[in-house]
Amino acid sequence: MKTKFYLYILAAASTILFVSCNPDSIADEDNPYETEQTVDGRKIKIPTHG
Repeated sequence: MKTKFYLYILAAASTILFVSCNPDSIADEDNPYETEQTVDGRKIKIPTHG
C-alpha cells in the first residue's frame, strides 16, 4: 500500500517538474518587445511653427 502511495507521489512530482521545465510554452513564443513592423522615416511629418 505504501509503495502505491510513493509511486503516486513520484508521478506527481515528475509531472510538475516536466511541465515547469518544458521550454515549449506559449508564453515563450509571445515576446511583447519585438515587433516585425518598422517605421518608414519618409512618412513622418514634423510640424513647423510659423
